[in-house]
Amino acid sequence: MTAQAITQRTGNPQDPTKDSFTAYVEEFRRTGARLAELAASAAEEGFQQTANARYLRSSMYNAQALFFVLGGADPGKEEADFDRCDTAWQAALDSWDVGVERFEVTGAGHRIPCYFLSPAGNGRRPTVIISEGSDGQNVETMQFGVRAGLERGYNVVLFEGPGQMSLLFKKRIPFTAQWDEVVSPIVKEVRARDDVGSVAVVGISFGGMLCARVAARTPGVDAVVLQPGAYSFPALWGDQKDVDLVRSVQDAPEAEQRKAAEELNKGFQQAWPTLSPLSQFTIYKRGEIMSPTMLDDARAGRAPTDYYGVLKAMLPFDFTEDYRQIQIPTMVTSNEGDEFFAGQSKEAFDLLRLPDAKKQLLELTAAQGAQLHDQPMGPQVAQEFVFDWLAQWM
Repeated sequence: MTAQAITQRTGNPQDPTKDSFTAYVEEFRRTGARLAELAASAAEEGFQQTANARYLRSSMYNAQALFFVLGGADPGKEEADFDRCDTAWQAALDSWDVGVERFEVTGAGHRIPCYFLSPAGNGRRPTVIISEGSDGQNVETMQFGVRAGLERGYNVVLFEGPGQMSLLFKKRIPFTAQWDEVVSPIVKEVRARDDVGSVAVVGISFGGMLCARVAARTPGVDAVVLQPGAYSFPALWGDQKDVDLVRSVQDAPEAEQRKAAEELNKGFQQAWPTLSPLSQFTIYKRGEIMSPTMLDDARAGRAPTDYYGVLKAMLPFDFTEDYRQIQIPTMVTSNEGDEFFAGQSKEAFDLLRLPDAKKQLLELTAAQGAQLHDQPMGPQVAQEFVFDWLAQWM
């Protein structure tokens, strides 16, 4: 019904306009708000499971509004959209019939919010730490291992790192390529518990790229799943000409770098009005995770003032050498028709120097209903393969 309402307003264009983005946001907000009200009513009546399910759905709809808000008429409401998404998520945690513990660690110089989810029972259990990606919210991890893990008797740990969730939308903290510095203290904290046995890390989307560094450099991890895998963010950026320009002056004198930045930024601002609303949205969305300046520009709806800075910030996100250094069992997934990572998943797998018995490339296909980035139409398909593979190492 939400999709129908959006289509009636927009005609479902291939190249959405600002009005189209506004329709996406408003309709997803409307459904999210309705479900939050229904969840609260169920909670008041004592129907805990119903309340939990409705809060989860409310959070998911609000996550969609959050995703599209930078393309619409009110990009300055991005933080408010995150708050609605997170409020419903926190309410879902409080109404869940599984064990939920909130804790924090210090990683990469920041306080990292974490969530420890546990099924019923006592004793040590295998534990999976799930790292979301560049624009996924906590509620979306339900389809990326939370449900599947709990059903199989695993503890599940979630966290909000730099560039994600509250650290991005509330504190304006961008991603760091040193993802091992984010995850290592979580592993250490989890390993100290008496209900934790072996520990695996699952990286989702952009997290599948970042967690290659975790796998290569973090003690205490028994296995890793890179879902899907990739090795270079700069290589995926559509504007390779300017990426190469920024890379070419990285070791140049400061004055030369400053001149290059001024020229690049001036030219980009002049070209900005000629870009389609979809292209502008994509640059905002992929750039805000790298730069607080880009985040501020996106929320103000203005042309990016430091495009050079965004490209410079993404250059360290190359994990080619990390793949070569991984020593623990590793699964890399690859989706047919992946519109974001393209062929990088298979290339990343080829970088591994592990014995065949310790590595696996899981190719997810259209025939399975598991095509496209993050298999949006077949999440359960992927998790069945992932957890069956993990079982031999956990």
